[in-house]
Amino acid sequence: MPGPDARTERRLSAFAREVEEALGRQLVCLVLHGSAAGEEWVAGRSDLNTAIVVPRVTAEVLEALVPVVGRWRRHGFAVPVVLDDAYLTGARDTFPMELDDIRRQHRVLAGRNVFATLALDPAALRRECEQEARGKLLRLRALFLEAAASPRALEQLMLDSLKSFLVVLRHLLGLRGGDAPFAYADVLAAGEALLGTLPTMRRLLERRAGLGRLDRRALHGAFAAYLCEIERIVAAVDALVPDA
Repeated sequence: MPGPDARTERRLSAFAREVEEALGRQLVCLVLHGSAAGEEWVAGRSDLNTAIVVPRVTAEVLEALVPVVGRWRRHGFAVPVVLDDAYLTGARDTFPMELDDIRRQHRVLAGRNVFATLALDPAALRRECEQEARGKLLRLRALFLEAAASPRALEQLMLDSLKSFLVVLRHLLGLRGGDAPFAYADVLAAGEALLGTLPTMRRLLERRAGLGRLDRRALHGAFAAYLCEIERIVAAVDALVPDA
C-alpha cells in the first residue's frame, strides 16, 4: 500500500513544526511510527502515530503539548507517546515489544534518532510476548460472548483483534531468530511457513485491506477457525525456551 499522500505529509511537517515551537530545546526526538512509517498506510483509516522524547517528562512539558495535540487530533493524529531518557531505560524490560516496534519502523520528523540504537533484552521480549498472547486470547474469548449475537459486531471483533495477534506473531518470528518481517502480509506468510496455513487470518487480512467480504451467515464457524489459529500461535509462543 502507498504511504501517506502529499496532504498528509504537509500535515506531518506542520505538526512537527508546532511540536518544535511548543517544546523548544526540550525536544530531543519526534518520530512517526506504525503503518504511516511503513507500507500499510490506509488513507482515512490509519492513525498517524508519533512518539516524542524529551529529557524529562514534566507537567510543564505536557501542558505545552496540550494545545498542539488538541488541534491535530481531528486530522487523524493519535495522542502521541511522550517519553524521556529514564523511561526509555526503565521500560526496556517492561514494554520491549512496543519499543521494538517503534525501533524497527519509524521516521524521524525532528531532532536526533534515539530509537535506532535502542537495545532490548530478548528474555524480556519473550516474557511480554507470552503475556500479550495469553491476555489477548482471554480477551478475545470474553468479547465473543458479547459480540456473538450480532454478525456486524462479531465480524468487527475479528477484524479489530487481527492486528494484535499479527504483532504477537511478528515477535514470535523474531524471537525464533533472524530478522522478522514487519508488514502484516509478510508476517502472515512467514507465520504460515512456521505454523502451517492460517486461512481465516488470511481472509481477515484481505477483508481489512478492502479485498473481498466475509459471509455473515458463516461467521460463527469463521470465529471458531480463527480461535484455533490464534491458539496455535499462543502455543508456539509458549514453546519458546525461556532464554530465547
